Amino acid sequence: MSLKHHLDHFIENFPREKHLSNDPVRFVHLYDSPLDREVVGLIASVFAYGNVKSVLRTVDSALEYLGTSPAQAVASFDPRTDIRRLRGFYHRFNTSRDLAVLFWIIRRTLEEYGSIESAFSSALSAGDADITIALENFCRILLGFGHEQFYPRGELKRRIGVRFLFPSPSQGSACKRLNLYLRWMVRPADGIDCGVWTRVATRQLVIPLDTHIARISSYIGLTGLRSPGWPMALDITRSLRKLHADDPLRYDFALCHLGIAGDCPRKRNLEKCARCPILAICQL
Repeated sequence: MSLKHHLDHFIENFPREKHLSNDPVRFVHLYDSPLDREVVGLIASVFAYGNVKSVLRTVDSALEYLGTSPAQAVASFDPRTDIRRLRGFYHRFNTSRDLAVLFWIIRRTLEEYGSIESAFSSALSAGDADITIALENFCRILLGFGHEQFYPRGELKRRIGVRFLFPSPSQGSACKRLNLYLRWMVRPADGIDCGVWTRVATRQLVIPLDTHIARISSYIGLTGLRSPGWPMALDITRSLRKLHADDPLRYDFALCHLGIAGDCPRKRNLEKCARCPILAICQL
């Protein structure tokens, strides 16, 4: 049987609801307003690095500062006066100052474009094969509002600050967190993804490449590349488009959580592998 047959069967039977509680997209589902959802989604996705439990605690902490209407809260946020409210926030490489600047960047994006979707789609064409150009431009927009003014002199030479949250394809980054955000916003509402945006096609999305997706994709023949980065993300996505041209990322959530849950080991494990739902297509 084909790779597509096995993967389709896998995602049809994958217990998505069980894994939703262990994924930062769960925070997006707490809000009804499309504007709140895209604001919360961006905040939740950019901090989605590191241990899952730590990520969930961090996002929960960040959103506590914004109350019941995050879009409205960031619309009046001023890092110079409001950073005191964020004291104590910390997530691995990022500090309360970075969070304050992030809120301000979102504020400026909404002021200039009306929505985050409008900012992202401003450089996207319906004829684009993928979102590479749009994502590059999006990062340039977000980091082009003058965030440097909020950092003490010399700090951005010692650490990357808010820029860590917005890597771009031209830097070689896989841009996992931003591609994760796009998946949440663009794919139709299915209990996991939210279908908030309408100006980006699902066929244009690129896989959110993390260690789990990179490893499992190599096991099942989706890529022969060895170095995680933008080229690998595009390579895996092209392979998935051959299986489902209009919605290649339909497989992402289940494959990623197969790794997150520890059900796909890094080395062959007779007990775990025997229970693996995609054992028939694994080349490990």
